[in-house]
Amino acid sequence: MFLNVVSLLVGFLCLFVVVLMLFNPKPNRKTNVYLIMILFVAGLQRFVNAIEVLGFTTITYSPLKIRLTVAFFIVPIYYLFFRRLIRRNSKLKKELLHFILPTVLILIDILMVDYKLSYLLYLAFTLFYFVSIMLLVKELIQMKKLSMFEKGNYKTIRTWALLITIVTFLLVVYSNYFLFSEAKPRISLNVFYRISSLLWLAVLIYMFRNPIIIFGENNLLKSLQKNAPQDLLIWNVKPLKVIEEKDLIVYNAIKARIDTILMDIQVLQKSVPLIAKITLTADALAKEIKIPRRHLELIFKYYCHYSINDFSNLVKINYAVTLINEGYLESYTVASLGEKCLFNSRFTFSKNFKKFIGVSVSDFVNTITH
Repeated sequence: MFLNVVSLLVGFLCLFVVVLMLFNPKPNRKTNVYLIMILFVAGLQRFVNAIEVLGFTTITYSPLKIRLTVAFFIVPIYYLFFRRLIRRNSKLKKELLHFILPTVLILIDILMVDYKLSYLLYLAFTLFYFVSIMLLVKELIQMKKLSMFEKGNYKTIRTWALLITIVTFLLVVYSNYFLFSEAKPRISLNVFYRISSLLWLAVLIYMFRNPIIIFGENNLLKSLQKNAPQDLLIWNVKPLKVIEEKDLIVYNAIKARIDTILMDIQVLQKSVPLIAKITLTADALAKEIKIPRRHLELIFKYYCHYSINDFSNLVKINYAVTLINEGYLESYTVASLGEKCLFNSRFTFSKNFKKFIGVSVSDFVNTITH
């Protein structure tokens, strides 16, 4: 009884999230439509099954109970969800190719009275897609070049991807078990819905705790607007890698002062009067902090997530974000903003803004003003 109620609740919440995503006040063009489809299917299955099991109806509405070939549509949806999440490139014509075989099979199932689903075909089909999903997840885990936008939500997206991977794994395993067991499975579809609802409940809780998943980049860009630039991940309090032998002499010489040097650099990168006048190059930083350039280079090598050159550009982009939040572009152009932040050209400014923030200046402004 308890699990049936949980299944009903999960079904309702999944459908509720779908409504939230569809009726977002400012629809996000980067919303993963396949996530909406996954939530809709998972929610509808569990909601319909729960009201049937709880006795609210005696009629079976579950598509899988009526026609098993519908299962061929589900796994490709999960694959395309991961593909859009990780690679972010979407070509609808190519994506539609994944639904040709499922469509053909369901048409055959409808037209042929005694059609019997090929279990081996389904096994091969689902294994192919699951392996493809695992390769995409591996690609996500090994991802190194991240924009500031991506760094801001990388852990959230990685955990989210792993949760949905577990859901996909259970789906593949059980659907194949159910089909191969034919008419006498030890675990019925009802039991699967009830048990898997506990996992889906955890997934939903994670979604509500991380609104970026529901509302997409709009939510994160608004948080970037509210956060001070120094809140973004630039420095690490511990070495990012093992100190190389050739650097040990310099490292031991400044080891006791590393925390102080890091604090001094962070003060400089937040000093508007300073960054409005000079670019924080290696020479400029070394001069301001009054340490040898070699010492500064070691600090960046082991404690900064960026090279000195990237750090200099990032500080200028942070300054640009601050100016945008203060309404600078209400009176001036993007080119003027680039000059204000000490970039040599609008192109260089726009290129670096896209590199570190993850979206263009115009997209950033449009998002945070709506």
